[in-house]
This record gives sequence, structure tokens and C-alpha cells, in this order.
Amino acid sequence: MPAPVAYQPVLEALGLSIATDAVAPGSIILVEEVETRFGVSRSVAREALRMLESLGMVAIKRRVGCVVQPRSTWNVADPKVIHWRMSGPARVQELDQLMQLRAGVEPIAARLAAGISPQSGPELTRYAETMRDLAAASLGDSAEFLAADVAFHGVLLSASGNDHFAALGEVVASVLTERNRLGLLEPKPDPRSVVLHLRVAAAITQGHSALAEASARTLVDVVAAEVLLDRSGETRDR
Repeated sequence: MPAPVAYQPVLEALGLSIATDAVAPGSIILVEEVETRFGVSRSVAREALRMLESLGMVAIKRRVGCVVQPRSTWNVADPKVIHWRMSGPARVQELDQLMQLRAGVEPIAARLAAGISPQSGPELTRYAETMRDLAAASLGDSAEFLAADVAFHGVLLSASGNDHFAALGEVVASVLTERNRLGLLEPKPDPRSVVLHLRVAAAITQGHSALAEASARTLVDVVAAEVLLDRSGETRDR
């Protein structure tokens, strides 16, 4: 693993505070204040702030400082931003929005994959079978299950032949990873989810575009029901 960079703890703390609205849009962050608060050099403080600027979370202005920006300017698809937003009190809303994104993309990706990339079906099947076996062993919340799930959806998006869908692979991986980190998975996942992964893979292998799309759409709906908020607006206790 690469060694952590010096600015990483500063970036994490500042990014989290902005993403969770602890620091409101329009607030000014001064380099000197960052140096003092975190006990770091000016170069480290500046690098952390430059990283936040690259994410659209602050704007560096001469003789003013770093101005915290509204959410509309953030790169909300960046895994770091997803992680920070999922770590705050609005994590249910963030997860809901991300599941809406998946619902809009993955069924179409499955349809396209069945039409142009049926050769991706066996690989998808292998990942789906791994998930099935791990779920049967009550390991649905394990790192191995997560790895297979991430790989399945990454292959699905890439097999669509749509570069923009493929670029969302990192976003979907972040959704799955954060879902696991927050304890929103059971050791035994919903059996429908396991079966539907296999159905998507089979439909793509057989070139059945309509069935692939319908199965993927149902899969996203089942997963959303499994991990999202209940009617009281709170995540389920684990």
C-alpha cells in the first residue's frame, strides 16, 4: 500500500466538515488557521486546500482565503466526497440519491451489454456465483462478498460499451463500499438479490436484452429496499 501523504488527515477533516455542513457555504478558511489547528506546515495546509479546490468544495481567492462553495459546485461523484457525505447525518439522503443513479443507469447498461457484449456473461456469472456461495455461508457482509459485488457491477457497466457508463464504475464501487462500511448489509443478503445477479448474468450471456434490463431493474429495486431508509426516515439498526 502507498504511504499516506502528509496532507491526508487535514483533507479528511476539512472535507468531512464541509460535506456535513459543519462549515457552511461562504465560510472563509485561512491557511494560517489550518496550520495552527492541525499543527502542519504551510505547504501541507495549502496542498489540502488545493485538493478541496479540485473537488469544487472551496475556491481559493487572493487576499481573502478559501471560500467554502455550495454543494452545486462539488464533484459529488468523487469517491472522497461520497465517503464524506455518507459519513454525516444526511447519509440516508446521499444513499437514496446514489441508488436513484444506479436505477437510471444499470438496467440500460445490462440491456446494452446483452446486445453487444454477451461474452462478458461468463465473467459476470463467476462473480454472481461467488456472491451466492458467500451468502450461503453467511458471509454477505464480508470483504470477499464486497469484492465480488464491486467486480460484477464494474464489468456490467464496462460491457455496456458506453464510456460514460463505464466511468461510473468508481461511483458504484464507492456506493457498495460505503454501504458495507456503514453496516447496511446482512451476513445473509436478501435471496432475491443473489438470484437476480445470476439472472442478469444469464440474460447477458444469452443475449436477451429485454430480460437483462428487467432483471437489472428489479435487482436495483430489491437492493434499495434492503439497504435504504424505512418510513421513519432512519436507517435500520444493525
